[in-house]
Amino acid sequence: MNRAARRQALGVAGLAAVALLAALTLSPRALVDRLAGLTADPVAFVAVLGAVYLARPFLLWPVTALAVLVGYLYGPAVGIPVALAGTGLSNLPPFLIARRADAEAGLLAPFGAAGDRLVGAVGEVRGVLAARLLPLPGDAVSYGAGLSGISTGSFLVGTVVGEVPWATVAVLTGDSMRRLSLSSLAPSIELVAAAAGLSLLVLAGPVYSHLAGPSGRSSGGQ
Repeated sequence: MNRAARRQALGVAGLAAVALLAALTLSPRALVDRLAGLTADPVAFVAVLGAVYLARPFLLWPVTALAVLVGYLYGPAVGIPVALAGTGLSNLPPFLIARRADAEAGLLAPFGAAGDRLVGAVGEVRGVLAARLLPLPGDAVSYGAGLSGISTGSFLVGTVVGEVPWATVAVLTGDSMRRLSLSSLAPSIELVAAAAGLSLLVLAGPVYSHLAGPSGRSSGGQ
């Protein structure tokens, strides 16, 4: 194993250790109770919620869980914009960590090369948007985007727009939590299928143009 691979393996092991420690010592229920107790103080609530969103990737908590909480406390009118802003904020740490990694050597080289090919084929914003619409682990998408070297602005735009359907469902679930069971948190099969189909539509044009290439365009003009 070369030096880059060893450094990357140690980094992954360190992140896994932090996540494991957090899972053993932190209680999501205690966090929910703490945030619910801050609803009368919007400034304190926003500060604590922002800190939780930033720490979430290292706790291995799903970002939709926080969107459910926001919807439960504030409803969709306030909850959806807050959840989308929080989602963008929460996905920045893994993205920025991956950007600092050497994606051209070691264990991460294949992932960096794959990300470069995807971005080259469909563009930065469109690539992130399509990945967010698919039912993929959000943090995995963030790490992959960081390894591909896309700009922070493109990453945030693609993330926020692509998370609209998932954040909306989560906030509406939280808003109705007083009447519905927690099982309503799971997105319906119809939503998953619709989001996946939309992702394919987002990618279809650029992928076709990329595959056709100059030879396809020249033959079409003859």
